[in-house]
Formats: sequence, C-alpha cells, structure tokens
Amino acid sequence: MIKPKKSTAILFYLVLTAFTAFSQQNLLDQKITIRFEQLEVSEALEKIEARANCIIAYRPSALPKDLLVTESYQNISIRTILQELWEGEELGFLAIGNKITIQVNPKKKSGKTNGNLSGQIKDEKQNPLPGVNIKLAGTTIGDMTDKDGKFSIRDLKAGNYTLIISSVGFQQTERTVEVKNRKNTNFSTSLILSIEELEEVVVLGKTEEQEKMEEPIKVEAINTQALQSKSISLPQVINQTAGVKVRQAGGVGGATLININGLQGNAIRFFRDGIPLEYLGRAFDLSIIPVDQLDNVDIYKGVLPADLGADALGGALNFTSRENFENNLDLAYSIGSFNTHQVNMNGYYSVPNTRLFVSLASYYVYSDNNYRVSVPIADPVTANLVDTEVERFHDGIESYFVEGKIGFKEFALGDWLEFSYARFNWEKERQNGIQLDPNSALGEVMDFETSDIFATRYKLSKGKLNIDAFGSYSNRNTLFIDNPEFRYNWLGEQLPLINNPGGETNTSTKYYRELNFDTWTGRLLLNYQLGKNHEFVFNHNVISENRIGSDTLEVIVGIDINPLTLPTSYIRNISSLGITSSFFKERVKNVLTIKRFRVNTASKSLAQGLSFDANLERLRKTQYGFGNSTKFSLTENRFIRISYEFATRIPESIEFLGDGFFVFGNSSLKPETTHNINWGYYSNLGNNNKHWIDINLFYRFVRGNIFLTLVGLSEGVYRNMDDARVIGSELSLKGAITPTLKYNFSVTYQDIRRANPVDNNLGGARQPNIPYFFSNAGLRFDFPKDLLKGNWDTYLNYGFVEKFLLSPVPKELEPALFGPVDKINSASIIDTQHTLDMGMTYKQVNLPLWISLEVNNVLDIPVFDGFRVQLPGRNFRLKLKYRINGKSNENANK
Repeated sequence: MIKPKKSTAILFYLVLTAFTAFSQQNLLDQKITIRFEQLEVSEALEKIEARANCIIAYRPSALPKDLLVTESYQNISIRTILQELWEGEELGFLAIGNKITIQVNPKKKSGKTNGNLSGQIKDEKQNPLPGVNIKLAGTTIGDMTDKDGKFSIRDLKAGNYTLIISSVGFQQTERTVEVKNRKNTNFSTSLILSIEELEEVVVLGKTEEQEKMEEPIKVEAINTQALQSKSISLPQVINQTAGVKVRQAGGVGGATLININGLQGNAIRFFRDGIPLEYLGRAFDLSIIPVDQLDNVDIYKGVLPADLGADALGGALNFTSRENFENNLDLAYSIGSFNTHQVNMNGYYSVPNTRLFVSLASYYVYSDNNYRVSVPIADPVTANLVDTEVERFHDGIESYFVEGKIGFKEFALGDWLEFSYARFNWEKERQNGIQLDPNSALGEVMDFETSDIFATRYKLSKGKLNIDAFGSYSNRNTLFIDNPEFRYNWLGEQLPLINNPGGETNTSTKYYRELNFDTWTGRLLLNYQLGKNHEFVFNHNVISENRIGSDTLEVIVGIDINPLTLPTSYIRNISSLGITSSFFKERVKNVLTIKRFRVNTASKSLAQGLSFDANLERLRKTQYGFGNSTKFSLTENRFIRISYEFATRIPESIEFLGDGFFVFGNSSLKPETTHNINWGYYSNLGNNNKHWIDINLFYRFVRGNIFLTLVGLSEGVYRNMDDARVIGSELSLKGAITPTLKYNFSVTYQDIRRANPVDNNLGGARQPNIPYFFSNAGLRFDFPKDLLKGNWDTYLNYGFVEKFLLSPVPKELEPALFGPVDKINSASIIDTQHTLDMGMTYKQVNLPLWISLEVNNVLDIPVFDGFRVQLPGRNFRLKLKYRINGKSNENANK
C-alpha cells in the first residue's frame, strides 16, 4: 500500500475544508422569500426545506417550546431565519451539500433577545400603499413598503418606539408601538390623503398597474379595486380606455361586443386569472359582471403574452379575481332605474392556527329593462310608418352566481391548493333578435342557462421554477322556448295566431330547444428564471366541449333527424413559449412568443337545409404563430415600444355549432390569421409627473375575417368574409389639474377596410357596423375634507361616437368624417352619439360604509349600438357598500 505524501494529505485537507466552507456559505447564505403563519418551529423548518430544497437536521428536544411563528421574510438568508427561529440560543451550523446540521448550546445564549416589527400600510380605501417610508424616531433605522404595502424592521431591542410614517401625497403620521423580546410585533395603519403635499407630487414608486403598462407588450391595466365603492358598470369603465369600445345590444344582460384596435367579437379572447372563460359560460359576461368581483382588468393590444396562451387576433381581456389574504366580508346592494337590483357578497376566512382557508364570491342581478325606445309603427289611419316611443315590455333578466372555495396555502407540498364549486343561473326575456323588427316584437320568447362548475388550482414556487396548474369541469344547460299563445306588436298588444301557427322567431315552427354542454378546461403554466436577465414561460391550454341537444317542438321539413340531436365535439389545444430578456441595465426589454394552435371539431350545421345527412363534418387544423415586442427606455419615465405578431384564431364553438337560438352553425369555417404591428410612445409631460401621454399606432391585416351576418331579420350565421386591413391610432392623456381635480382623455381612429372582396363594388370599402372614430373624457373631483365631513368624490365621464355604417356601401358613397350624409340612404347609417354620465361617492370617516349615486345618459339623448339597437335613456343607480374586517390573529395598532 502506497502512503500519500504529507504534502498531498495537506492539499487534500485544504481542498476538503474549502469545499465544506463553500458548501456551507452557498447554502446557509442562500436568500429566500417565505412566510410563516401560526406555525410551530418544526413546521417552519419543514417549509424551509421545501422552499430551499434542503435537509435540516436537529435534535427535536432542542426546539423552542410553545412558540408559534408568524413572520414574513423577503429575500433573507437561511442562516438569519434559522437563528431567529431559535430566539437567542447560540447555534452552530454545518452545511455540506444540501444538508444543514444545527447544533444548539442550551446553556449559552447568543445574546439575541431582541424582537421584530412588521406590518402593512394602506390608504383610506384600504388599498395597500407601496413606497411608504417607516422610520424609528431619533434613529436611522427604517424600511420602505413593498408593492403590497408591507414592511419589516428586524432585531429591535424591547421597548416603546415612535414610528414616523410618510409618503408623498399623504399626511405624515406618528404612531407608538411596543416591541417585546423574542416577539414578532405586527403593526398596521392607514394614511390620509394630503392636499398640501400633492401640490409637489413626485412619483417615488409605481403601482402594479403602472408597471404592467410599461411592459414591452401593450396592455391597459385598470385597477377596479378603487371603483368597487362606485355604482359604475364594467362596460363604462372599459369605455374610458383608448382604442377600446364596448358595445351592448340593450340594457342589463344585453349581448356585448368589444372592439380593440379595429378587431372585435370573437377575435377578442377573455380570461379569468389567466384561464380561458369558456368554462364559466355567461357567468363573467360584461353585461352583468359587477366590478365588485374584480381587482383588475388587463386589456391587451397586439401581441399577447405566453402566459395567457390565447389564439386571439390582437386583443384580450384578463379579469383578475379579488385576492383576499385578510379575513373580511363585503356586502353591496344597488338599485336603479327600470327596476334594476344588484347584490354582491364576497368574503374570505383563514382558519386560525391552520393553513386552511375558505372564500365566497357571489352576485345577484335583476332588471325589468323596461326602458323606452323609438320604433317605426304603422299609423292606423294612413298606414305610414311613424317613429313612436314605446316601452320594452319583455326584456327582463334575473341571474345569480355563487362560487365557494376551500384550500390550503403555504403547506409542505406547495404554496397554494384550492378546490371550488360554482353555480350560475340565467333567465332572460327576449324582445328582439339581432336587430329590431318594426313589424313585430317578441313577447313570450325565453332564454335560460344553468351551470355547475368544479375546478381546482395548484401553485408551487421551487427556487427559480414556478408552477401553476388548473383544471375544471362544467356542465352547462341552455333552454330556448318559443311556443307562443299570441303575437305581439311594439305597443305590447296581443294579436291572434291566425294562419301563422309557428313561433315568434320563426313563423313556420315553434321551439323548445335544450342544449347540454360538457366542458373540460386545463391549463399548465411553467415559469423559470434563468439568471437575472432572462425568464422562460411555457403555457398549454386545452378546451374540450361536447354538445348534444333536443327539441320536442321543432319540425324540419324533409329531414327525419334533427341535427341538433347529433353529438358534436370541439377540442382546442394551444401551446405557448415565451422568453423575456433585458439588456443594457434594463434599458431594453424584449418579449419573444411562439405559439402552436390545434383544433378538432365534429359537427353538423343547422343551416344546411334539405341537403342534410347524418354524417358529421370534421375539421382538423394545426397552425402556428409568433410575435416579438421590444421596449426602449429613453429616460426613467419615457419609452417607445414596437411589436409584431403573426396571429391565428381558431373559431369558437358557437361559430362552428351556433347557439341554438338566433345563430346558425357553420361547420365550414376556417381559422382567421392576421399580421399585427404596434408602435407606441409613452412619456410624462414636464418634470413634475402630473401629466402623462400615451400614443399608439397600429396596423392589422386579417385573412378569412369571420363576421356575424344577418339571415333574415332575426337570425345570423358566422362566415369567413373578405380580408380586412386596419390602420389606426389612439392617444390618451391623464393627470392632475389641481391636487383635487384629475382628468383622463382618449381619442381613437381606426380605418377598417375590405381587402380582396368577393363583391368588386366593395373593394376598399369600410367594414360596416363598427365605429371608426370615438373619444372619451373624464373628470374626478375630491372634495377637501375640511369642507365636508367624510370623504367625497365626484366623477364625470363623456363619450363621443362618430356616425358609422350599418350596412356596406361602396367606398365612393361613404360620408366623410364629420361630413354630411348625402350620397346614401340615412337608414344605412348609425348616427353620431354623445353620452354623459356622472356620479358621486361618500365614505364615512370612521365607518366602512360607502354610498354612491350615478346618473347615466344625463342628457337623455337617444343612443344606438350595433345593428341600430337602442340603448337606455337617462337612468339612475344608487349603491350601498359595507365591509366587515375580521379580527387578525396578530396584534394590530390602528
């Protein structure tokens, strides 16, 4: 046996020592972000093991006794966290590989008997405040709140401290708090808006919405938390955004259509917390969803991020549900014109000393929708059509949504696991089809929908990897009844069914049409941080829908089998890969996305008439898309962005299969594709950050454009129409004129033209039934608090829509922008429209009670939307909101 030389042994020892020291340094000094809530020390150690992917060895007898840990650590080393868990005991550490061994000397104290102070700072409306300075009076010790308004000051000697809390735009506050040895003291308070300090406002921190809007991908982020106390509707909120127009066919529950940069309808995708909305049916329809159910609405224009995984052509809305991490119960009730009522109840409860939580989200909506409209009615003497104002008598709606969740947070196997069940119900009267028929009104047609929705979601953060998995099953049933006893005119008069035995929507047959949908939705989102400057995102969405129907009344002449009774299927798979990179000290940020789309359908169109056979038409299609967005920062508050995307949109199931009511199916539809280009400029105006400008130019070229086209007066079918070219621009301004008076203004122009038309007479003609010039302006005034007791704010919103075409006309006959209508029949035009809404909200100073009053269409000017369906005139809405905050398990000073 050859013995090693002494020098070799020494070298081996040095290498081993260096390796051990390096391993110990590398693991113990690894910084992690973690939160403990009423955990025993052993449970906290298990959580550290899961988060840091390590093993912690210790003597169980050496654990601190009778200690429950509630603490939040942001980017703190494992060594520091472990030392604080033992509260003053002297610890010895040995770290080799992924194992940490802890040795405790119970006879010797480290001298660390100090305590910690942490908490959260909010504004008067209980919204978290980022960028708030917290300083201990007479010292240089302090901290600044993060984006969630939270702060932490560690290792304080026991005693009473005076906290000096300050933030730009708020009154400086001083509070006294007691810190105890070996204790984690929790402190929270609210800041009051300061009129004087707002005179010299300087932006030190940015809100989450502001950060989103400054990303390379163009997105409008709307914070609806601040609007939950108001009686404003979600379409009104969205319509204040540049380049976006929500259109609604009637009052509450009327069909909605949103236009983003010239694209609309199903070209725009909808999401809830990043999940495609198909699994919820109508539950999150824009016409009924209250702002109380949401924290944010993100509106994407152009390129869509990989984490949404959408096949949109150039636009999407992502609704962010309310996030609750404190025990609370929100109650709201509003009453409005046309016998409209809305109730909201939302709550969250965390079971003490456990990781278990439960939550509730719910709303109830009812309206008669009996507003007055102008309809041409034949004069009984002359038989001439005369515009007559009548009341809608069969347009009511009643709907509710209840969602309960139960789950676990920050447990051994993950950060979040929830299970949910939701029930949705919809009952809607129908007084007209896609457009108004002046010869008759629907007086007995009814539309029903019920859904049972089961879902689960799991989240895990493991080092640089984040996992978010979602799955759901929903069973949705719809029922359409058109089995009238009478006919009706617009005066509400009953007329006999003489020589006309069919229904109201189809005079040749009646309907009792039931449809059953089984929908499965899955989403897997993986996020990996590669170094400081690169982040990878992989997302896969799958939506599977099976439908079968029946109709005991419908008779299709010449066809033995009703195609409605044949099972249909629709499966959509979307895979996305995104890479976000930053260069030159984050002055340049880039987002690259690559997507794959796959659709499989088997269906039978209801519009194929007497040539029907029982063989299903099948479509299998795979396509790809890609996009890139780049942001160049010129200064801290000024940048330009440019983006390009080749996008594909898979037709929705309703476009392939119809809705069973007023929309026929079309199994021959082909996917749409588009080239999208966006260029934007964003900047502050002046040096005081009081005024901001946002300019966006956009270009779209859409092939195989899918449009809903009329079939007769009431029905429609989706078809691949002519290609379309869109060129447009939008501009928005926002800021503060005075400390109490804020404004927003936006204007949009979008030139949407037919390309390669089938009808040569319409070459280059404007696409009909889409507004091409519109503008919005808003003012908000906060009353000085020494003028009126309580918190008052008022708002005024104005909307303008230039006249646009109802039906297609050759380009040379189109009226000019702001010009007269002299070359075509006025029946082909939807006239220029002005709307003015105003409201006021009052908040009790020492009571979580809000009272809000709103008046819509103050000028009572006739307003019309798609296919010239008239919207409500002047109407009122009163809202009461009350919030119950649960008692925290931790001490709090207010």
